[in-house]
Amino acid sequence: MELKFNFNELLSSANAYDNKGAHQALLGMMNRKEVINVKFFTDKQSYPCAWIESKGVAGFKYQLKSESFKGLLKYLAKGEVTDFDTDPMNVETQSNPQEDFQLNILKMFIEGGWKIQYVPLFRESNGHVSANLPLYKGKIFFRVERTNELLDYLRENNQTI
Repeated sequence: MELKFNFNELLSSANAYDNKGAHQALLGMMNRKEVINVKFFTDKQSYPCAWIESKGVAGFKYQLKSESFKGLLKYLAKGEVTDFDTDPMNVETQSNPQEDFQLNILKMFIEGGWKIQYVPLFRESNGHVSANLPLYKGKIFFRVERTNELLDYLRENNQTI
């Protein structure tokens, strides 16, 4: 008996990540009014993503687009639940995969005047800056590479590091 493998089938879009299922899980968490912890990152396929978890739900990846990011933030900040994404499977990769999506989100919050809490630098011995943004219905966690440019940026923007 000869086995034949078709690797193209394994890599086809039919086996794409189930972002619709992730969206439904997130909406379920919101409807139950759960406190959600979020971390932002870019996955291996260059999709901007959020890692979503709560006390009752193990962490999972949720691929983001502008509407889903706004809906997630509206829930975290105000507790408002809306079905913010009518087509969760239609997600685009980052235009510049070399950009640090998490760092861009952190800078967006800093420039928006949000109050971010930082782990003191003397406690960070691994070359990173760790921070969190406490919100009404959860927290957003950041862990970005510590560079002189980042430290200068944080100091210029009056961040307590």
